[in-house]
Amino acid sequence: MAQARRTLLVRLGVSIAFGMWTLMASALLYFNYGLGPRVDWIIALTASLLALPVVSYAGLPFYRAAWRTLRAGHPGMDVLVSLGVISAMTFSAWHLWRGSSDVYVDTAVMLITLLLAGRLVELASRQDGLDALASLDSLSPESARVWRDGQWESSALEDIRCGDQVSVDAQAALPFDGFLDNDQALIDRAVLTGETTPVLLTRGDRIEAGCINAGPALILRVDAELGHRYIDSLRNRTLQLYARKGEFQKVSDSVARWLPSAALGLAVGTFFMVLARGVDLDEAFAWSLSVLIVACPCAVGLAIPVVTQAATARGLRQGIVFKDLSAFETLARARSIAFDKTGTLTTGLLGIHDIHTARGISGDDVLRLAAQAEQGITHPVAQTLRRHATERGLALADGLAAIHHPSLGVAVHEPQGTILRVGSPRWLSEHGIDIPDIDEGIGKIVGVARGKRWLGTLILDETLTRDAAAAVAHFRDASFTLALLSGDQATNVHAIGQRGGFRRSERFAELTPDAKARLVETLPKPSVFVGDGINDTLALATATTGISVAGATPQARDIAAISLLTTGIGQAWQAHRLARSAYRLMHQNLAFSIAYNLLALSIAVWMPIPPVIAAGAMALSSVSVLANAARLYIPPETSVQAPQISDNELRNTGSI
Repeated sequence: MAQARRTLLVRLGVSIAFGMWTLMASALLYFNYGLGPRVDWIIALTASLLALPVVSYAGLPFYRAAWRTLRAGHPGMDVLVSLGVISAMTFSAWHLWRGSSDVYVDTAVMLITLLLAGRLVELASRQDGLDALASLDSLSPESARVWRDGQWESSALEDIRCGDQVSVDAQAALPFDGFLDNDQALIDRAVLTGETTPVLLTRGDRIEAGCINAGPALILRVDAELGHRYIDSLRNRTLQLYARKGEFQKVSDSVARWLPSAALGLAVGTFFMVLARGVDLDEAFAWSLSVLIVACPCAVGLAIPVVTQAATARGLRQGIVFKDLSAFETLARARSIAFDKTGTLTTGLLGIHDIHTARGISGDDVLRLAAQAEQGITHPVAQTLRRHATERGLALADGLAAIHHPSLGVAVHEPQGTILRVGSPRWLSEHGIDIPDIDEGIGKIVGVARGKRWLGTLILDETLTRDAAAAVAHFRDASFTLALLSGDQATNVHAIGQRGGFRRSERFAELTPDAKARLVETLPKPSVFVGDGINDTLALATATTGISVAGATPQARDIAAISLLTTGIGQAWQAHRLARSAYRLMHQNLAFSIAYNLLALSIAVWMPIPPVIAAGAMALSSVSVLANAARLYIPPETSVQAPQISDNELRNTGSI
């Protein structure tokens, strides 16, 4: 794209340099200084010769595009542009041959110059969106140290495979997505999430490429090769966005497809119509040429792309990645929104409120067993258990055979043949384990049992994200149907939901992933679901628009149409505001561009317009569309805000 931009600049420079002298020569003819027919003819010839570099070199992209679309059987705007330029130059050459100074080379020059300027602005707006992601390419180093044949050796990133162990020095960027192989590490994820406070991670936690190792050197076990990392997917999905078409774009393309044929037919009809009215041949040709030029659907073709590009660029700068073009339209028209609880509505940062144990078992033993079982799992509960175990200096065993049951718990097959289960009390009860009743009101309850014997129960507290209540209030004020969906027990869901601003009828607890999806299906359409975990993927796919929050699992990110890069759900509201603005501008641009073409054609058919004026009017419509879309680059005056919380609460420990 950079090369295309440079080439366009060169062509525009040639067009301006020679076009300026062409227009100056043409001005002498228009204002008729009485220099005589011979001198006028020489001036006309000079203007025509000066226009040749513009027509032959600067206008070459339009001719090529016109030929390709003609061969494909779908003539577009470039066909009309090419016909207008060729007609103007041919008409001028015919007049010069006859000894007349009536030439229209200035029309051809202005048409090409203004269209090149429009193409450059369009390319610049597209480049602006891509530049917002360009920094991702520099987030990771070009090489890394990998463990091979019993020693560390330097290797190019493309030669490193999944499963390899990579060493990352202190204050260095991580080259790959992978799992931490150290007991603990301090990771700065600001480049991806915007969080300024480093995150404490423990063995088995997943980290993305581009994050900074804020502590001592660490070892990373690679699980996403070059080209398949999270930062690669962000860039690739944004590139795909530009190639996809929403409903508005399809309408725009449809209009731009049939308008050239209609305009050509109208120009020919105008030619014969004015001839029948007694107008001479030269004036009839100029009249039909004006119709042909003013009908160029430049504004129609630009109406939607410039808006989506501007909206994408602004979203990226706010930490919002639109990965599906249709998301602008569906999110703008959304009538309902549902939120996952843990890791989405809450920070994912939990604290251990209390530990209840069986006789003869210590609290540290229960915590150690629970943290051991949850190794390698990215659920906030698992990360909290590992973090607290590490802070207490508890040694955790590796290599245990664990089976993860999303939303329920983890079953570990221990070497002695017993099964250690860590999970919800209801799940443990289903396996015949008798658990003492604990009525703590607020808190996440995690039971631990070996075989049929209950060992202990851990009670964890949850914290809302700083902007959760404000975002929920904004959606409620916008007349959204709201829902809080969770696989957690009812007491926790009702407590968090109340603090988040959800009414009791809007809180749904103890849901399986399938039940979440069924509830989302019943919400008014278009619907939105905001989630972060593997157990949310079905609901994300079921909703009209899925939104994944910062720190979401790769599965949730891949399915979601929109990804949020900064912790909190306030960005979901910002995404909705941005989508509504984009949707409104799409309406305006499409309506204006179509109305302009119809009005301009009507005027051009019924009254003579100088071709050079027609070219200027056509360009003005494109400039108006671009200027309207540029309003999206103006930052919003307000944002979702909520009371500040402590720095300790800001630490993001991951997601479901």
